[in-house]
Amino acid sequence: MSFYRTRRWSHSAPAYTPVANTAVTTPADVDACKARIAAIEAHERFSTLGARDSEFVASVKGQIEKGRVFSSAQASWVERIEKRLATVPSTFDANDASQVAKRAYAIMHYKATGYWSNVVAAMEANADYMPDADTYDRMWANKFINAGFKRYSAGARFNAGDMVKAKVYGSKHDAIIVSAKWSCTANNWLYDSLILAGYYAANYAGRNIEIKESDLSIDRAAIAAAKKAEKEAEKAAKAEEKARLKAEKEAAKALAALNKPARKPRAKKSA
Repeated sequence: MSFYRTRRWSHSAPAYTPVANTAVTTPADVDACKARIAAIEAHERFSTLGARDSEFVASVKGQIEKGRVFSSAQASWVERIEKRLATVPSTFDANDASQVAKRAYAIMHYKATGYWSNVVAAMEANADYMPDADTYDRMWANKFINAGFKRYSAGARFNAGDMVKAKVYGSKHDAIIVSAKWSCTANNWLYDSLILAGYYAANYAGRNIEIKESDLSIDRAAIAAAKKAEKEAEKAAKAEEKARLKAEKEAAKALAALNKPARKPRAKKSA
C-alpha cells in the first residue's frame, strides 16, 4: 500500500503491478522471425533501403538472437520493408530520350537535395541499374521535382552577354549576364550578373552578383539601341560597298578610255 497526501486529506492506493505478458513465445516463432530478417538481408535490393530501415533491421536482428519475437509495431514495419523490396518490373526504356533525360535529372536532383541517397548512388554507379517501378514512381510523385524538371528542360531564359534589368535589394540595375547554372535546391536558374549601372549602382557596379531568373527581365531599351546600331552599321556598310563599286566602275571606264586606239584621219576625196 502506498500513501499520498493533498493539502487536507491523506489517501492510499494499491501499489502498481504491471500486467504480465501471457503470450507464449515458441522456438518456431523465433525461427520464423529469423527467416524473415535473413530474407530481407539477402535481398538483392537490400542496399537500396534508407538508413532508418537498415538500422531497424539490424536492431530487430539483435532482438531475435536473444529469443524475442516481433512486437505488433515491428511486425508492421517488417511487412512494409518486404513489400518495398518486392520485385516490380521497371518500365524504363534506355532508347527513349525523354526517359533517359528524366533519369539523369532524378540523379542530379536527389544528389543535391539528399533524399533517396542509396537509390541514387546505385543509379549513378551503374548506368544499367533502375529501381523498381514503385520506387521510381514515388521518386517522381511530388510537385517540386516535376516543376524543376520542366524549368530545367526548357533551358535558361537568358544567355551570356544578354543585357538585362536585375532586381537587387528592391532596386533595378542595368546588368549583363556572365553565366547561367541550374540549382536543384532553389528549383530555378541562377545567373552570375555583372552590375553596370542603375539606382545606387555605385554600391554594386563591377560586381558579380548571383540572381534568380525571376529577378531578371529583358532590357528592352538596350535591345532597341543595339538593334538600331546594328541597322545603322548595316546601312553604312551598304553605302560603303555601293561607293566602292561605283569607284571601281569609274576606274575601269577611265582605263578603257586610255587604252582605246586613236582614230585614223579620213582621207580627202579627189576632185
